[in-house]
Amino acid sequence: MSDPLLVTGAAGQLGRAVIRHLLTTLKVPAGSIIAATRKPEQLKDLAAQGVQVRAADFDDPQSLPAAFAGVGRMLLISTDRLDRPGYRAEQHGRAIAAAEQAGVGHVVYTSMPKPDNSPLLIAPDHARTEAALRDSKLAGWTVLRNHWYFENLLMSLPQILGSGRWFTADEGGASADIARDDLARAAAVV
Repeated sequence: MSDPLLVTGAAGQLGRAVIRHLLTTLKVPAGSIIAATRKPEQLKDLAAQGVQVRAADFDDPQSLPAAFAGVGRMLLISTDRLDRPGYRAEQHGRAIAAAEQAGVGHVVYTSMPKPDNSPLLIAPDHARTEAALRDSKLAGWTVLRNHWYFENLLMSLPQILGSGRWFTADEGGASADIARDDLARAAAVV
């Protein structure tokens, strides 16, 4: 592998799982992986394995050119800014612009199913990010349609057990929840 792979949000649960799959499942050499995070001190264990750790903060655009330099493919993991609707799309837009400027060949983005015209509060951020990818001058990009993590259902478990009822927003249809680790493996392969 000539160009390094970069994983943003590498200190998060999904990012760490992606890197684990790159290293163990796919046997990508550690020196070919760049772990980007706002908090590089949290990735000392990966650095000790030979993974390059770089500081990248989407709220600090000046940090992005050095973080993205020399990258062939980048996994853009959606940020966790749920407190300000629209802000994640701004963060992602800065990352996409920096990837363009750095000459990143391909960006893979962790989106959601059907973000256009969805009533979910997080959907517009994903739709805007996908539009930014479409409108970019990147040589290539891929959108992953990540669904709700099984692990997130545990937040509802106390209410479900207490009431004996499970309320969902699937309009009586089936739900396609999936384990975070399965999504991480798919992202690593892509």
